[in-house]
Amino acid sequence: MTRSSGSKPIVGILSNRIHDGLLPAQSVDEKYLHALIDLADVDVIIIPALENCAGLENILDHVDGVLFTGAATNVHPRHFEPGAEEDRYKPFDAGRDDAAFRLIRSACDRDLPILAICRGIQELNVAFGGTLHANIVKDDEHHCHTPWVSGAPLEQLYGPAHELIVTPDGRMAALTQGKPAMVNSLHVQAIDRLGSGLAVEARAPDGTVEAVSIEGNTFGLGVQWHPEFQATGNEVSRKIFEAFGDAVRAFQQAKTAR
Repeated sequence: MTRSSGSKPIVGILSNRIHDGLLPAQSVDEKYLHALIDLADVDVIIIPALENCAGLENILDHVDGVLFTGAATNVHPRHFEPGAEEDRYKPFDAGRDDAAFRLIRSACDRDLPILAICRGIQELNVAFGGTLHANIVKDDEHHCHTPWVSGAPLEQLYGPAHELIVTPDGRMAALTQGKPAMVNSLHVQAIDRLGSGLAVEARAPDGTVEAVSIEGNTFGLGVQWHPEFQATGNEVSRKIFEAFGDAVRAFQQAKTAR
């Protein structure tokens, strides 16, 4: 891949495996693409979520940042809770698991900017040795999170669900600038034990971890909600993608200068 002078930085976005047709396919929701292109102001390539794909990490030589999307599937418990009852965690995507963990580790080694959304923050936590709740919607201690309701209008599904309680003096505090923020909630899994090397950036009112950062990385942010949905019209969403874009450009410039 050859770049011309002044070209935009490139973000790799990890896809998901789907089975809607006769053959498996790779898919990325366009809302992620639009948020990256319109707000982060970057070019985008899609990285396949394939299991045991030789040389997958080499793709990172050609990008300036990585986005890990949400998904309809869950991280398999063998990665963080060996012997767990698998039915509590279904459905799975082995290709997504394998690709995500390999890319997260390699991206951190390179100090590539990382933005991880929904399933992405869960993958980030597990990659750093943490664990996940199987289904917070059914846990008595969690009360402000809702599952996907088939057939419901998108505005309802992605509507504001709860307040964001931001950790003072952290990355999210800098993005929200002390202003109150409401976020959506479309997940059944969430962080249980925090992974070593991650810092909590925000929580929900019931204590659920809503955002984390990677300690020691120039830019590594994971969020449990979906800032990419109608991101242009949401101030916090805009700031997240703009900050990610700034970090990606800084990485590109530093790499070009070497």
